[in-house]
Amino acid sequence: MSRKKNFIPQQEYSKKGRGDSFAAIYKSMMDSEAWRDITKNQIVLYVYMRIYGVNNRRPKKDYPEREDLQNDITFYFNMGLAEKVGLYKRGNSGSFYSDIKALEEHGFIKTISNGKINQTKSIYSFSDEWRRWNKKAKTM
Repeated sequence: MSRKKNFIPQQEYSKKGRGDSFAAIYKSMMDSEAWRDITKNQIVLYVYMRIYGVNNRRPKKDYPEREDLQNDITFYFNMGLAEKVGLYKRGNSGSFYSDIKALEEHGFIKTISNGKINQTKSIYSFSDEWRRWNKKAKTM
């Protein structure tokens, strides 16, 4: 039986060390047409979604009866968290929601449940549709 090793980041990359969160962003994604078409703010938002989506509590534990949430690609994220980490200010929620929409249109995420409507946590899912995103097809 093997035991799981804890990854310890080098001190050049982490202030916290063992147990610090990280997000893997691959070069092929960064070289994609979809990635080159989104803004820097949208990229930073996506990176935070990756960090908090992968390393925090996921909806599968809160909704064990929902088959569509029983995976590791669904996650919670909302304006409150984006504000807490300094990405957006409360009066600038329009930018947050337009950036979410852009990430969805470019195929990086999918909205599973909009918490703004239901007064619950927003649930998103990571997507691989960015691979097939084509700017020319979107403008026609």
